Amino acid sequence: MSGRVGFLAAALLATAGGLFVPSTASPQGVNRCPINIQRAGPRVERPDPEREGAITAFISGPVTITCGDATMTGDSAVWRQVEETGLMIGNVRYRDTTRTLNSERLTFFGARDEVVATGDVRLVRIANGAKLEGPRVSFTRTPFVGSRTVATERPRMTLPATRAGEGAGPQTIVDADVAEFVGESEASASGEVVMTRGAIRATSERASFSETAARAVLYDDAVISGEGFDLAGDSISAGFEFGEIRSIHAFEQATASGRRFRLLAEQIRARLAGDQVEMIWAFGEGRSLASSERLTLAGDSIEFAFIDGVADSVSAIGTAAAEQDMGSTESLPAPPVPVSSPDSILAGPDSLAAAANGLVEPALGIDPGSSWIAGDTVRAWFEPDPTVIGDPATSEGGNSRIRRLRALGDARSFFAAVRDSTRSLDPSRNYLLGGTIQIDFEGGEPQTLSGTDAIGVYLEPAEEGERG
Repeated sequence: MSGRVGFLAAALLATAGGLFVPSTASPQGVNRCPINIQRAGPRVERPDPEREGAITAFISGPVTITCGDATMTGDSAVWRQVEETGLMIGNVRYRDTTRTLNSERLTFFGARDEVVATGDVRLVRIANGAKLEGPRVSFTRTPFVGSRTVATERPRMTLPATRAGEGAGPQTIVDADVAEFVGESEASASGEVVMTRGAIRATSERASFSETAARAVLYDDAVISGEGFDLAGDSISAGFEFGEIRSIHAFEQATASGRRFRLLAEQIRARLAGDQVEMIWAFGEGRSLASSERLTLAGDSIEFAFIDGVADSVSAIGTAAAEQDMGSTESLPAPPVPVSSPDSILAGPDSLAAAANGLVEPALGIDPGSSWIAGDTVRAWFEPDPTVIGDPATSEGGNSRIRRLRALGDARSFFAAVRDSTRSLDPSRNYLLGGTIQIDFEGGEPQTLSGTDAIGVYLEPAEEGERG
């Protein structure tokens, strides 16, 4: 027997059906374990070219390596004895108490208890079925608080619904440059993150997901899109209830747009029913601005209420004002990309911010053509416009004209309307002050004006020959 073969025989203790490598002193923080190698095919031993006196073993398979709770199998293996490194090649299967993994190749670094898998990798968390799929995945075999499983080279992460069983909701699919599992219930992603969950789609530069907190947070140029809405901000937090996204909160110069509405504020919060928006609140430092159906609103905060994803009413609260655009309904710009399009999120936050451009504080002037209402609170209700036919391909249509405007508290209004077109095409002007003011519309045009504790001025246009 040669000296090198004798060294291998001393280092690898033969056991029934396999080879045993005794554990040596472990680096601090590494949970070392005895390594067993079982093989069905021949073994060839060669000197290790990188370490004098050491052996590299080439083992035909199938080969099984076990270390503690981990079992690794493959068509063949290469074992570097001094480094305690095993390379599994072909049809690799790995399993321990927390995960399973399939790949083309797998390297186990015994000295640091690390696994690196490459080539068509598919890792599954046993506890909840969450998956990582991609070209490369690495992790530490022994789980510990904060331990990380890292996938690189544009992997796909699949997160299950936050509860099991019927009605649990769809899975969350995340594509990114890097994806990680952190511990047993947290995950994160970075680099051109694209998230889809049913009809909900989102993009950002970074994202974190917590099964324990039932929350996902998107960071840096975050955009989230659902049925009939787009929401953007520097960051967005999405909260889950019973396996469904129920709330979305956008921070830092947030914008929202959808079917015939736009919104700009420091923060915007939305409540969802299914994948459709049910309520939207805009608030924060500075003023909140909105436009919908020929109406521009401003207030310290703004609240939209929706029915079937279409704006039904909007309230501006705190030094509130609403100004009517007396032009056609076509004056309200549409979102830059149809919100029903799967590609809408790819427009990015710059396009959504552009959709909010032009939202300015109502002027509340008294020049000809001005029409506005103001108060502590202003609320507008909308109704379907029978002259507008919805497009099934884009889900446009729905509530598309003003039905009523109401101001509460320190209310005032100035509206221009043509009362008698046979007498004059110039508008009459109504200026009113009161505790409350209400304007009712017919066909999208103001018809009746009423108020409480109100005083006002009504001016008719001069007839021909009466102008001085």
